[in-house]
Amino acid sequence: MAEDKDEVKEEEEKPKKSKLKLIIIGVIVLLLGAGGFFGYSKFMKSNEEDTIKEEPVSIIIPLRSFVVNLYDKKGIGKRYLKITMEIEVVKEEDKLKVENHMPQLRDTVLILLSSQTLKNINTMEGKLELKHAILLRMNQVLGNKTVQKIFFTEFVVQ
Repeated sequence: MAEDKDEVKEEEEKPKKSKLKLIIIGVIVLLLGAGGFFGYSKFMKSNEEDTIKEEPVSIIIPLRSFVVNLYDKKGIGKRYLKITMEIEVVKEEDKLKVENHMPQLRDTVLILLSSQTLKNINTMEGKLELKHAILLRMNQVLGNKTVQKIFFTEFVVQ
């Protein structure tokens, strides 16, 4: 009988320990879940506010197409470049500045484009360099950082 009482006591202690472990694990999981939800909601809220503040609305200005003879040292074959682009500015004042200086901008771009060779603009790196050079020249005419980006919408070499 004494042995039976010891076995009953051991059986009663095991469920109490396992219930206590389950309660502790449940509380830990609940706290981690609540902390994760709180952190996620704070992070998403602050992230949304950051993106709203950082993204100014840009203005895209289309330009008329440019058609130029490419520079040819040997004079063997005539190559033509037709390029259409759009420029991005941030402020309405910058858009007015671009519209008021359109003849100067077109002149600058035409001179730059006609000085290019087929070898220069035939590669991706060459096109990116050309885009960067156009951006620099336009900002020289308009003032620093007026034009933010340039987008080629048509680029044909013949």
